[in-house]
Amino acid sequence: DSSEVVPYSFAPADALQFLPRCVQDSVTHLPKEHRRQRALEVGCAVGRSSFELARHFDEVVGIDFSHHFIEVANGIKATGSAEYEALIQGDVKQTRLAKVAADIDRSKVTFTQGDACNLDTTALGSFDLVFASNLLCRLPQPKQFLDTLPSLVRPNGLLALISPYSWLEEYTPKEHWIGGTVLADGTAVDSFAEIQRLLAPHFTLVDRTQYPFLIREHDRKFQYGVSDGTFWRRV
Repeated sequence: DSSEVVPYSFAPADALQFLPRCVQDSVTHLPKEHRRQRALEVGCAVGRSSFELARHFDEVVGIDFSHHFIEVANGIKATGSAEYEALIQGDVKQTRLAKVAADIDRSKVTFTQGDACNLDTTALGSFDLVFASNLLCRLPQPKQFLDTLPSLVRPNGLLALISPYSWLEEYTPKEHWIGGTVLADGTAVDSFAEIQRLLAPHFTLVDRTQYPFLIREHDRKFQYGVSDGTFWRRV
């Protein structure tokens, strides 16, 4: 319920329902004649996008590095819901319930712990859609993740890569940043341009869309961000 996230009528409505918007656009960019058999979400957290993908695909695999997130996701798969604590202000918290929509077949989704920078492509197989949202700039070696994608996306399949490019050394050593740096001659290196260069041998750009999002801290404080949504077809 968006009103629980932002209880204000003047909130930026375009920034709400970020993950469902990204999933829907990803599916829209698949060729109509392309089968919708398997989808992979890398960086699935507790499964919101993976469950949304189950509306459109026969099988969905969600992978996350966090054992805790995968435990929660599997719990939601089993019961359809999970309680969580929302910070109101100071020490004041409120218990809320997150629920999967009743029309989603949760049995289509499998959650597993894994490292996005070291994916077992042989065990995973190939997919009609690989979806990675707000993941890339939180990986220690993002190029290693990009290097595995040609093995994961089926020919004519789609890669949905969505990121705000919030590079921080807390997550990614600077030598592994994909863009966001300045060369010795003062030239700025753009993240999108670098990603396009790295993907170019195997992927062609289908579309590029900007996605606003909100991250709630408490009832009166939110982070507003804009992710670069890029959609790539496997050649």
